[in-house]
Amino acid sequence: MEIFWIFILTVLIFGVLIAVHELGHFLAARLFKVKVNEFAIGMGPKLFAHKSKKSGTLYTIRLFPIGGYNSIEGEDGDSQEAGAFCSKPVWQRMIIILAGGIMNLLTGIIIMAVLVLGSKQYVSNQIDVFFMKDENGNYVTEYEGLRSGDIILKINNDRVHIAEEVSYSIFNQGYVPVDVTVERDGVVMVIEDVSFPVENESGIYYGVRNFYFNTEPKNFINTVKHTFYGSFNSVVQVFDSIKGLVMGKYSVDQLSGPIGVGGAIGKAAKMGADTVLNLVVLLSMNLGIFNLLPLPALDGGRFVFLVIEAIRRKPVPSAIEASIHSVGMILLLALAVFVAFKDIVRLL
Repeated sequence: MEIFWIFILTVLIFGVLIAVHELGHFLAARLFKVKVNEFAIGMGPKLFAHKSKKSGTLYTIRLFPIGGYNSIEGEDGDSQEAGAFCSKPVWQRMIIILAGGIMNLLTGIIIMAVLVLGSKQYVSNQIDVFFMKDENGNYVTEYEGLRSGDIILKINNDRVHIAEEVSYSIFNQGYVPVDVTVERDGVVMVIEDVSFPVENESGIYYGVRNFYFNTEPKNFINTVKHTFYGSFNSVVQVFDSIKGLVMGKYSVDQLSGPIGVGGAIGKAAKMGADTVLNLVVLLSMNLGIFNLLPLPALDGGRFVFLVIEAIRRKPVPSAIEASIHSVGMILLLALAVFVAFKDIVRLL
């Protein structure tokens, strides 16, 4: 029964994020008076349909809540219809193509703002005490040159502003000694070669934060700060993951698809709604950034062709562009099948 509810929750989360992505394309298309033949929520057989008399758009709700799609006139080729996508200026088409990914990024920021506003306290980047205790049972106030009261400004070259950024930077870089820039009693100094505890999971080493943080007042400025840097930290995590794959830190075997993410959602659900929403923020940022990568079949790949068109002042032949996107789609589907297989093997 538990697996059933995890499945439902996973489908709903992915469905909403994909529908939001398509809504971004739809709103941008309507902004520039591009004809949208259909805007669908869900996939499969139609449960509800309504055709707008004003715009001619067919709005549908479909059986399977696994996303949605837009059918935009002239998006994939020539069209003589009024308001066709292909007839619009290249800059407008660029915005329409980017709007889906941007909507996912905005969704992540909005959810992060909700999490920040709902939190009981704001945790700063100032060290309180360390986890360890001395012979008298008191928490240690100094470790490797770091002291209670230090405000952490950098981990190596990474600027940090809130607790989440500090924790992630130590996680991502602290498996080897790092330089920590702190502000102590109004003076900025660098503590060199700080060694944090290190753990290993599936052959990947990561640093572990070993201290508590102080809190800071809940006010408007700190609300904006925690929302911005919390969202930015999620974006950094996505780019670090991509960089780790390219540089060989992570292998393709360690990629996770919807099945693997479903397992993570199940674990998050046991920890509470806040943990699930934090994961949704990361997934939303991931979906937005991934779609904006300049790869064939993705929005970013289509954007590249629009950039080429803007430079050449004429479009790339549609047959060539379609062929490149088709190859990209085949490769992406092959990767998706491979990742799904690995996820299933891990679960078993």
